[in-house]
Amino acid sequence: RDKQSEEGYVSAFGQFKVMVSGIVDIEVSGELDRLWVKDNLIDERNDYGWSSPLRSRQEDEYIRLDLGSVNRVSEIRLLSRAVEDPLFPEGFHISYSEDNITWHHLMEESGFLAEPGQWYRWRFLPLNIRYIQITIFENARTREGKFLSQIIEVELFASADPVEKQDRTLPAEPIPHSSVLRSGIVRLALDGEARDGVAVQGSDRRLRDATTDFKGIVELASDGEDREGVVVQGADRRLKAASEDLPGIVRLARNGEERGLHAVQANDDRLKPASTDRAGLTELAEDGEDRSGVVVQGSDSRLKYATEKAPGIVRLASSGSNRPSEAVQGNDPRLRDASTETKGIMRFARAGESEPETAVQGSDPRLRLATQESPGIVELASDGEARSGVAVQGSDSRLQQASADDAGIVKLAPEGAVLSGHVVQSTDPRLHDPRKPLPHEHDYAPVQHDYSSHTGTIRVEADMGETYGSVSPPPVNHAPVQGINKSTGAGLTGRSDGDGVLGYGEKAGVLGLSRSGDGSLGVSGSGPGGRFLSESFYSLIAGGHDDRGYSVSDLGLWVRGISRFSGSIYAGKSGDPHQAPIAAFFSIRQNEVLGAGDLLVATDEEGLLARCSERASRKVVGAIVEKAAMILNPPVDYLPEHHSRSGLQKPEGMDLVAFFGVVNLRVSGEGGKIAPGDSLVSSYQSGCCEKATEKDSPLSIVGKALGHHEKGEGRIPALLLIR
Repeated sequence: RDKQSEEGYVSAFGQFKVMVSGIVDIEVSGELDRLWVKDNLIDERNDYGWSSPLRSRQEDEYIRLDLGSVNRVSEIRLLSRAVEDPLFPEGFHISYSEDNITWHHLMEESGFLAEPGQWYRWRFLPLNIRYIQITIFENARTREGKFLSQIIEVELFASADPVEKQDRTLPAEPIPHSSVLRSGIVRLALDGEARDGVAVQGSDRRLRDATTDFKGIVELASDGEDREGVVVQGADRRLKAASEDLPGIVRLARNGEERGLHAVQANDDRLKPASTDRAGLTELAEDGEDRSGVVVQGSDSRLKYATEKAPGIVRLASSGSNRPSEAVQGNDPRLRDASTETKGIMRFARAGESEPETAVQGSDPRLRLATQESPGIVELASDGEARSGVAVQGSDSRLQQASADDAGIVKLAPEGAVLSGHVVQSTDPRLHDPRKPLPHEHDYAPVQHDYSSHTGTIRVEADMGETYGSVSPPPVNHAPVQGINKSTGAGLTGRSDGDGVLGYGEKAGVLGLSRSGDGSLGVSGSGPGGRFLSESFYSLIAGGHDDRGYSVSDLGLWVRGISRFSGSIYAGKSGDPHQAPIAAFFSIRQNEVLGAGDLLVATDEEGLLARCSERASRKVVGAIVEKAAMILNPPVDYLPEHHSRSGLQKPEGMDLVAFFGVVNLRVSGEGGKIAPGDSLVSSYQSGCCEKATEKDSPLSIVGKALGHHEKGEGRIPALLLIR
């Protein structure tokens, strides 16, 4: 209600502000956290605004405003954060649209450096605008090297139609003056300030005239001054013309003068052409002259090409000549490469050749290390082997100290024992305790008799079992019965309508040993060649280790031909679920440094893989693993075809790449926190995966996460699913 006064009714009020908020929707590329959200851009508070996510590299960010309807907009204002480092965008452009389909470029800022807590405005002719978008292409950089952009407030100003003029001139509001504290068209630099993005003022001390006493753009040197960082003046005495008496830039030497720090003049006698009669820079020698201090001329007869008949610098020897003071020519047959067929400086001996005046080659089998299987300079005998032509090893049991229980070079007989091939010990009582001979009162069988004269069964019982741990013939004291056949037949056979040979033992029922053949061989006409059964454990174990101490190869089982499995197949080490993928060997680009868990992609070169560095790539082939439960298509010569103790060697230039199964993958937190069950795609970080988004194609998904990961890089278990 109006208030009555002496002159009538009046109304009064202050701090009146009329504002119309036309922004109905805000869309942004992302937000830092729950405090720095898009709604803060229009809340008229200066403590918080909008912030882009903290990123490890430059990425485009945007703010899209919807005014709800088409308005006549002529000005946009942005407020920076009131802190020492406002983190305001350094590069951005503004575009607008009426229908959110067709967009028009409005303006662009590059290398923009904002001051703390300042409003920045951009004015333009009134335009019909409903949608306006600020696209940030250059974010501010934090002290930690990350990238971030923060804007506190956004304001748009409309222009009323009646105010518009026909010539569409801008309102006559003056542009603010530039100063060292506030930017206008430019930001003025302080006196002597050298910061980027500021304009040097005309009164800056660096622009005044330079003298020898005061520095301007440069500092002038005094006459003859040689201090660093000063400019020599044109009147400096060091720039005047030099003579033999007075120096300038240099000091000239007199004719023939040899003083230090003097420049030789062009008319000096020492610079004139030299001859055999008169010296110049040098003194020329006569043809064939060998006096010291003179230079040999190009026409000297000693420099001509040498032949076998006429000497030059040297005298060439004819082929095969061994006369002194002659140089052997490059085509001399003595300098050609030696071989086993043709002689060079020497002749190489063939493998095993023992002819005189031949050199044994490094590949000669006689020079390799000798073993029990392959001879070198000598051939080593197995433990206990008595074959001719082999060298007894230092570890041979026959070289050990002999006793009544263990044989050495000889076998000692126990006291009183009568054993063939045994040596009576000096402590034997028979050597000092004579006994009276006793008569024999029973019948003896003749020395020559028919073996069929024996009746009953044969049972040999003994308490023996000399231990040994090598693949060689067992010692005599190992078993009570031995069958030794010195030909190619069997040492022992068994024949029956039931089981031909039966063996029972607490360790093994039957033990088969062979140095170069098969340890055990089973052959059948119509049944299986071998059958293995167990009451309570695996029916067959191939490879691994044995408690007897035999040397065991890494190779376990080789199945030739078609295989049939009626039960389940379990692959991989028990209790190690992250090392059971299906993999294959692939060639890798040679300049790559890779590790387990790295993602690999196909390259333009056929069959060659490289580390992945593209996000959501559809060319992912697999991940590097150190081992796998199943390896398909092994490289040529990877698996040995014959006897070998070297084990499996990794193919050069290739790596084992898994394409299905559970593996440990390298992951990055760039795409957000990873939880079990999240889909994974390749990341910008070389060789890494990151969490997939809804926009990612199903064909780019490489697997499912089985572990947790929050930030940075690391490794987690994952199910690899390459499509």
